[in-house]
Amino acid sequence: MSFEVKRARREKQKAVIGLVGPSGSGKTVGALMIALGLMREAYPQANDDELWSKIGVADTEHKRSMLYANVNFNNDEERIGEFLHINFEPPYTTERYQAAVEALKKGGAEVVIIDSLSHNWQGEGGIVDQHSNMEGNSFQNWGKLSSETTKLVKTLTRNNVHIIATLRTKQEYAMEQNANGKMQPVKVGTKPVQKDELEYEFMLNFSIDMDNKARASKDNTLLFKGEEIRLSPAVGRKLYKWLELGVDIRAEEEEERKRLLSEIDMLVSGNEEKRKLLEQIEFKMGKRSVSTFKLEHIKLAYERLTTK
Repeated sequence: MSFEVKRARREKQKAVIGLVGPSGSGKTVGALMIALGLMREAYPQANDDELWSKIGVADTEHKRSMLYANVNFNNDEERIGEFLHINFEPPYTTERYQAAVEALKKGGAEVVIIDSLSHNWQGEGGIVDQHSNMEGNSFQNWGKLSSETTKLVKTLTRNNVHIIATLRTKQEYAMEQNANGKMQPVKVGTKPVQKDELEYEFMLNFSIDMDNKARASKDNTLLFKGEEIRLSPAVGRKLYKWLELGVDIRAEEEEERKRLLSEIDMLVSGNEEKRKLLEQIEFKMGKRSVSTFKLEHIKLAYERLTTK
């Protein structure tokens, strides 16, 4: 298999954001505020009702996100509207997370909030629960479940919608000696309730404290590095502009697709030999029309037609 070398360039992207914090830190409201900002920047002429119809929540928290619908926040400056909602009940399998995202997309959501992703790890039917019900060697069983993480990463990164996922934290403590020489428990940090490596799949992670203040613990955008902020629509607006700076690769691919199909049409028009060759190619591809091929297969078909 050969590799194609190209000059690196920015492309348009979809947000993949993680909001990490303990219960009560404001993860859900923060996610809704960021989502509103993303859509305001994407659709500057739309009213708030229209914007909220493009925001969906897959809610594993017993419909808790619905408590915020039609409620004012940020000193009454912002009002959360009637967003799309799924009451996501167990089992919390990876397949059901993907199905929830797909359902919200079909409902019109362009930003999907997964609230919370932690249930996929430590919830009924989640990965830890599946592991505990497996027979045989415990260590080997973890290896058998590695595909679950792979599928979850695809859910986060390959759905062509903005994803904002909340993750619960478990508090960690250590015993340290105080000024009086006595040992006391000291908070040493928080850890998301999810597989450790999952953090690397997010382009932007915010750690949120109980004062609703957020710091970027990982920031590929470099927009929020070193800042302590409150999550608001302004964060979403700023992020959307960064995402849109890249080349619209999908639009470019569609233009190339149209160009190649047009050239293929000209090649076979009035050329019986090339027309039969195209029919053979289409037959090998499951009797499908070349117009339904993926771009890479259209390129291969074009190359075969031009080398004959």
